[in-house]
Amino acid sequence: MPLIQLEKRCRNYGFTAHGRQMLATLVRVPEIDGDFIELEAIVEDAQLHGALADIRAVLGELGIEDADLTTEQYTDAAAASRNR
Repeated sequence: MPLIQLEKRCRNYGFTAHGRQMLATLVRVPEIDGDFIELEAIVEDAQLHGALADIRAVLGELGIEDADLTTEQYTDAAAASRNR
């Protein structure tokens, strides 16, 4: 039996930026206020720091600042919204 269930609606966009293949996923979880973007690139361990810098650059180009970033999981945010 699951501890928590939620609906997560996603739309994926593949693109190249800063010489890297990236995937942007636009996410909406109806019970959590707001829209989210997940941005990723598949790289070898040795390329990790450069890839993270490139991802942050793309986020900056989209107007997303460090203060907008979160490590909170959708399940935790949904659980918190249910306890309000």
